[in-house]
Parts: sequence; C-alpha cells; structure tokens
Amino acid sequence: MFEGLSGYLSIVLDYSVILEFSSSPAINELIEIIDEKGLDVYVSDTFKLLHYCVVEQQVPKDRNAQAVMRSLMQSLLKTERLHLVHACNTEDFIEKLNELNDTCIVTTRRSMFAKRLYEKAPRFNGHVAIVSFRDGYREFNSIEQMIADYPLPEISKLAQNNTFLDSGASANIGDVVTSANNDRFTLEKRLSGGAEGMVFTTDNPKLVAKIYHKGVITPLRWAKLKKLTELGITSPEYCIPQHLLFFHGTPVGYTMAIGKGTTLCNVFDGPDAMIDRYPYWTRKDVVDTLYNLIGKYLYLHMHNVIAGDIQLKNALIYSSSCQYLIDMDSVQVAIYPCPVGTEDFTDPRLWGRDFSSFIRTLRDEDYSIAMLVFSILFCGLHPYATRNGAETLREEILSRNFPYSLDNSDTEHIPLGGYQYIWEYLPERLRIMLYNTFHEGKSYEAVEWRLAVQEYRNDLERFAYDDVEAYKLFPRENYIQATVNIQDGRLKYEQRKAVDQKRTEPRPVVEKKVFNNAPSGRYVSSSIGNGAFRPMRFDDDDQTAKKPDPSSPFVPAPSVNEDADDPAKKNKKFFGLF
Repeated sequence: MFEGLSGYLSIVLDYSVILEFSSSPAINELIEIIDEKGLDVYVSDTFKLLHYCVVEQQVPKDRNAQAVMRSLMQSLLKTERLHLVHACNTEDFIEKLNELNDTCIVTTRRSMFAKRLYEKAPRFNGHVAIVSFRDGYREFNSIEQMIADYPLPEISKLAQNNTFLDSGASANIGDVVTSANNDRFTLEKRLSGGAEGMVFTTDNPKLVAKIYHKGVITPLRWAKLKKLTELGITSPEYCIPQHLLFFHGTPVGYTMAIGKGTTLCNVFDGPDAMIDRYPYWTRKDVVDTLYNLIGKYLYLHMHNVIAGDIQLKNALIYSSSCQYLIDMDSVQVAIYPCPVGTEDFTDPRLWGRDFSSFIRTLRDEDYSIAMLVFSILFCGLHPYATRNGAETLREEILSRNFPYSLDNSDTEHIPLGGYQYIWEYLPERLRIMLYNTFHEGKSYEAVEWRLAVQEYRNDLERFAYDDVEAYKLFPRENYIQATVNIQDGRLKYEQRKAVDQKRTEPRPVVEKKVFNNAPSGRYVSSSIGNGAFRPMRFDDDDQTAKKPDPSSPFVPAPSVNEDADDPAKKNKKFFGLF
C-alpha cells in the first residue's frame, strides 16, 4: 500500500495512520519502507498530543496502536530520523514544512489533520498521500489537487428520508430485547424518560438500554446508531451505543454504558454549587476536569465523530479525573449529521440553519470547545454574561461584548462573584486565546485549547505560582474554600519527580554466574537407603516427623494442611512478586 513513499527523502506522518492501521499488516509495510529507505519522519506537537489522548482513554482496541507507536519511535529515535516540529495549528505546521524538499504528507481519509487541510486549504510545496481501507493509497501533487479530485463525502441521502422503522413495536419493563448478535437483554427498571424515549436498567449491570418512543427511529438515525456501534469505543466514560436492540424483529433502541455522577451544569453553577459539591477542590481540580473533557472530544474527532451539541448538560462528572459523555446518539458521525445544537454553545455563523441539513466541520466544533473552556474555568459562567449590558444574551453574543480586557483595566461589566480575579490569575496564553475568540472572533483549533490547558495544568501541578490565591476556586473571595501550602506542594512535587526519574533510568545489567557442577537438589542415588539425607521432602515422607527444636533459628513453612485450617489463609491468593 505504501510503495509510493519509497521515492521521497522524508515523510510527514499523521497520527491517524498509526491509530487506524495499527491492526493491519499495512503498518508493518510502512515501517519497513521507513527503515529500508532511511526516510526522515516529521511530526507536529499535535501528533504527540493525540497519542497522549489515546493512551488516557484506555480503550482496549487501541493497544496495538500503542505497541506500534512504541516500536516506531524507538527505531526512529535510535537512528535520529524523528523530527518534532513545534507547531499545533495546522497552518503554522504547513508553513514550517514548506522549508523541506521532496517530502510527502501521509494521512488518512477520516483524519482530523486531513479535514483541516480541506477546511483551510493552506499552500504546501510537497505532495499529499491519503490512505484508507476502501480506496487504498492515493497520492496528490498538492493540497489543491486533493480537494478538487478527492472531495469529502456529502451528507447522507437518508437525511431526506422522514419515514420510521419502529411502527408497531413497544418494549417496556420485563420485556426481552435482542441485539443483532442475538444477545438478550431484559429490561428491569426505568431510570429516566424524555421526548425521544426511556432508559432502562438491564440484567447486564454494566449496560443500560435506551428504548425509543414510536415514531422516532428514522433510517438516518438507525444508520447513525449502527455506525457508532462499529467504532469500537468501549470505554464506560463514553455512553455511546454498543448494541442495536430489536423487539420482535423491529428496531427499538440500543445499549450503552451507564454513567455516574451528576451533570456538569449542576456542579459548575457558581460559587455555592461548586463549593457545596466539592469543598476540597482547588483550581487544579477545575483544570483537570477541563483537560480530561477536551481529551474526550479530541478522541471522538479522531474517530470521525463531531459532538455537535457540546454543552454542560451533556456530560456527567464523578470526579475531576472521571467524566462521562452522555446523549451520544445525537452526535455527527461520518456523513450522518447531528440534528441538534444549543445556541449558547454554537458558533453564531450557524444560527438559523437546519442542523440536520449539513455536515458540521471541525471549525464549527472549535467554537463549542472554546465555550467549554471558558465555562469550566469560570465555574459555569457564560463568556458574554455581563453587568449593565444588553437586554438579552443573544445581543451580547452577536456584538461580541466580551467584558474582560487583556490589561485588566476595565472590570465595570464583569459579573460580581470573583470572576474578575479568576481572569487575572489565568495564564497569559489562555487569556489571549479567550480574548481573541470572544472579542475578536478568531478561531483556535481544539488541539490548541488542549495544549494551552495542559500547560496551565502543569504549572498548577508543580506549584509555579507564588501567590496562594492562584490555586483557589475563587481567588481573593471570602468563601470557605480549600487552599494549598505552596512550599509543601513544591517539595512533594520534586519528590514525585525524583521517583519518576529514577523509574525511567536504565537498570544496571547484572551478569549471572553459572556453576557447571551445581547439584540439582532433587536427585537421590538409588544406592543410598531410605535413611539418607534428602534436600527436600517427597510425597512418601513421614508427615509425623518430629517437631523442630524451639531454640532453632530456622522456622519451617506451614504444611498444606495447616494452611487449610487457618481461615485467614484459606482464601488468600498468590499474585506474584509485584
């Protein structure tokens, strides 16, 4: 598949190639070509960032990707042929790549990077190769040729089909529904209900079932659900369809993992809600929550999924390190659109459009990610919430009346409650990005938000700020809230850092000594009688041998029978040395 790359001096490798082809023999072919031809490999900061996102999600299907990544990186680092280009933004990355000669970008059809190339169409001096299981290897002389000759697929024609598949079927408590693989699920207890359907517990404690009302399942919805079940995202933190469900042969719904916790909007709802729910939280916990949420949405983007309706009601929080994405049946996947959206979190460019009539782009999602960043960092506040402003929030959004300034000179319109101090204590990079987004109308890619939040998180973790107020949920406010000891925190951080560094150091190689004349310890010559010395006891030994001398320093291990009589040891298992 990758033979066409053998004629280049270097390649620009997109992480999607590793993620999508790690379980295919084609990845071995790619690695062989890189090694045999001595190709230099260039990657961006996004490459590394996306790999961390994949590792953090701990989805079983991605284990091969991690193994391939480890093998490839070790090979390239050893021969000094791996080059990291410090750029996260697509246009900045392409601009730096234009300094190279005789190179080719290698990406995939559903890649985030490829979609950015289609959206932004930057000028690139090299070639572009797109690989997919359906179309194989396709190479283009330029990004312009790629866009013209290999356009992105259009919206599914099923979007125009308004018929229903579920007429005549209605499953309820006590009924047994089946999957396409004939797995059976009994509906046991109703958990919740809404306009679309009801959610039931099942006889599988790890899964719940969403059963739609009659007149809800269209061909488009069912095709989307089928596509989502094929993604292989089995992490319980994604309440995504796992099995399609049928009742008497008719489509009725799907199974999904059951989420834990409460919705983000009930926690990130101002000082009272935050401190009441998590009284021991500091700013680090808020940033951890945001960091993990962005990672989850990026993971969806890597699988050709755009959430579409990002808002605080569509995620549950169990802790700062554990959140669950819910209402996943409405997302956009491949050519199947997301039909819904919340105006407050949607780019104003899309207001008034029928969401079910077009395919959203990553740029459309970038605005929603920016909204999420502000809302979490400011504990539920909307970026256009102001004092003495316009009558409606919609007017504030359309006029980009962002009440915060980069020099903190104008605080007149910032809502009361300590939000001006949250703004002041944010890192400069985040403040600039938020200001440019909500005041200037600039757009940042989701990976740029993740990187900026990651830097903020690292600063908080190593206690880089000297002012203790920087670590509080609401700085300079008189709320009863958790605080930190900076000196103690820095000491513990350095201790953890030293331990981690020691773990990564190579262990000294110890040469084993070999004794050629060493006895086995079990061999007993046949010429020696039963009373001879034996180094270990055999099954025919007398179990009633005399007890050892109490004064002896050697205490024998208990016999098998003694262990069986001891209730504390009866159920004890041996798990090895580690």
